[in-house]
Amino acid sequence: MSKNNAAVQIIFGLMLLTWSTVSFGAQEITYDAGERRDPFVPLNAADSAFGNTVSSGVRIEGIIYDPIGRSMAILNGKSYQVGDAVGEARVVKIQKDHVVISAAGEEKTLLMREEDKK
Repeated sequence: MSKNNAAVQIIFGLMLLTWSTVSFGAQEITYDAGERRDPFVPLNAADSAFGNTVSSGVRIEGIIYDPIGRSMAILNGKSYQVGDAVGEARVVKIQKDHVVISAAGEEKTLLMREEDKK
């Protein structure tokens, strides 16, 4: 076997070993805050419930507005487009600063508050 073939085989073997370790040896990573505050935990309940919630249980968390008509709304942690069902409600309209849903035969407007946009 030539030196080039041996080098290629060694490199290929190392790449395969690295790939298998990354792919199959993945471990869950946990954050250890130690003595510090965990930045992934809200300071208070108000921080954890951002967005505007209506009585239908739909909470607006964000809007991706597209004037062409492919806008998306982030509601209850998932993305929706006009016509999609959100539980018992349906998305009727998505604008830059609000989303209109229809729930229980009524249209309700979910407004993005200024502090939610930041």
